[in-house]
Amino acid sequence: MERVLGDLTPAVNKIYISLNRYLADHNVLPEIKAALRARSALRPVEDSELLPAFSKMLAQTGDVIPQIVVPDTFSTPGTPPGLRFLDDLGIGGAGSGGTPAAASPSGMQPAAAPTAAPFGVPAQPQPVMLAPEILAGLSALAKLGTVAAANAPPGSYAAGGDNLFPDLDPLMALGSSTALFNTLAAWQKLDLRTALAQALPPPGNAAGPVASVPLNLIPHIRVAVQDQIANPTDRITMDVIALLFDYVFRDPSIPDDMRELFGRLQIPIVKAALLDRAFFSDRKHPARRLLDLLAEGAVGASSNDVYKEQFTSTATRLIDEVCRDFEVDVKVFETATKALIQFLDAERQETTQALQSDVDQALQAEDREKDRAEVAALVRDRLAGLTVPFEIRSFAETIWTDYVARLRVEHGSESPPVETAMHTLDDMLWSIVAKERTAQKARLTRMIPTLVSGLRRAITLLQVPADRAKRFFDTLYGLHIVAIKPPPERKVARPATAPAAEGVTVQGPEVPTTEQGPATVSPPPLNVHDYVSEMVPGTWLRFETDRGPLNARLTWISPLRTKYIFTSRSRSRAIVYSPEELAYALGAGRAALIVEPVPLFDRAVSAALDTLAARTPAEERAKLAVAQQATA
Repeated sequence: MERVLGDLTPAVNKIYISLNRYLADHNVLPEIKAALRARSALRPVEDSELLPAFSKMLAQTGDVIPQIVVPDTFSTPGTPPGLRFLDDLGIGGAGSGGTPAAASPSGMQPAAAPTAAPFGVPAQPQPVMLAPEILAGLSALAKLGTVAAANAPPGSYAAGGDNLFPDLDPLMALGSSTALFNTLAAWQKLDLRTALAQALPPPGNAAGPVASVPLNLIPHIRVAVQDQIANPTDRITMDVIALLFDYVFRDPSIPDDMRELFGRLQIPIVKAALLDRAFFSDRKHPARRLLDLLAEGAVGASSNDVYKEQFTSTATRLIDEVCRDFEVDVKVFETATKALIQFLDAERQETTQALQSDVDQALQAEDREKDRAEVAALVRDRLAGLTVPFEIRSFAETIWTDYVARLRVEHGSESPPVETAMHTLDDMLWSIVAKERTAQKARLTRMIPTLVSGLRRAITLLQVPADRAKRFFDTLYGLHIVAIKPPPERKVARPATAPAAEGVTVQGPEVPTTEQGPATVSPPPLNVHDYVSEMVPGTWLRFETDRGPLNARLTWISPLRTKYIFTSRSRSRAIVYSPEELAYALGAGRAALIVEPVPLFDRAVSAALDTLAARTPAEERAKLAVAQQATA
């Protein structure tokens, strides 16, 4: 049975790859491989089980938010408790006219951006460091919000007035959670991070730069409102949202100077998740969609100042509207989502129009070389799932492809010479795999003379340079020696793999882990050729060019996958690659993956699950994996 499985597995893998590629080419689940690579093995099959899965893991790892005492106010020498907040925010207090201070980052020194990481690898999650002064600031801001709301004219916010906080009557139907949502609503109306930075006392209570404020405020918020959380599920929900935003602020596809946009949404997202458990189970939930679309629009924005300004302006306006209007009705997110979709669709339409001439040229080139393009596709299918030396792959993708294409032109696509040539390629790929059984070794020994003769026929016909032919046959000879007499097995670290749900294994390097969790959501594949063959539109790469790094999106793939066209946000020029050229660029480090077309929420969920798994005791982690496999 082991021998049967050993013989069948490569063929079955090729069938899976071919079928998935066929479905992708016909726009049926084209992102399936990308989604699998980004998906944690611990993620439930159904999103309806997502929150229970987090609950179980949080129970095993312990409370992720340390419990600390929250001081009521600062103790700033010479300033009555709480008065500093009144003055700095312009809400009441001595010398204040009651007008809120502008939420400007002027003079603010934000917390340091996440540490830079190798391209395509998110920065490491940092331990949660809760600052008592930030918790005190949240407490004081909440009290001010309560006072401002109580003194506001009835209905003034609903009428579009200038008061900082809304009429909170819609929140009164929340029962025991009313106090919690009143507090969250008070913070939501502020640019909270900026307000805290302006209100915090300088380090050491001395003149100088204001204290830094972390991007992820949800751990502080969760502790600040812990006395108002009546439902244990609400506490777990806030912990999960904190973990999700921890990934958002580390995601390498989001430019550092745009992370503040996502920071403004922390309170609205927390409220949406607390109000509606469908936030976790519904893939089309408008709050989730808004996060995904913001991340989609942010990728590559730094490549073009005009696009960056337009996107930032649009995103800021929509986020301001959400923070201003969201009370208990998530339709606010739907309105923002529709507007952002309209903006992104317009950008895509402009890109499509700008690259039309490049698409026409690529189609014409593919049509002129239709025979070679079709042969190249067949050769890629033969090589799918195999890791072979460069000389062997290069020979198959260039010399042998040219040879078979010539035979097709001379004898027809289904002629005996073409079938014989493809059979020879199959024999060559079979011959370089280590043989364990005597019968296999005997077959290989008998096959070699005929195989070499067939390969030399192509080299002679195409007049391949002698030095290249020698490198190829030297490599082939060495592989045949190893195939007949494999070296002793060495125990090596097992590489990380993508989920095997499709029957296809994409190998990658070991994933380094820290106390906080894995360094990557998914490891980059070692076989870049298979990765390129499965690449789908919407994938973002970073290219090293003579003019510096360039972020570009895979916008179009020719019908026979002989041409890949990438465009930047500026759309000033298209970058055209063949699959072989692109694979070489990735392997040589001249191109690197930024992000695949997988929604931000899905990436964040997988990262959060893996982070918790890294904190889970080994025996519990093993039980989780077994349970998850049984469910799948």
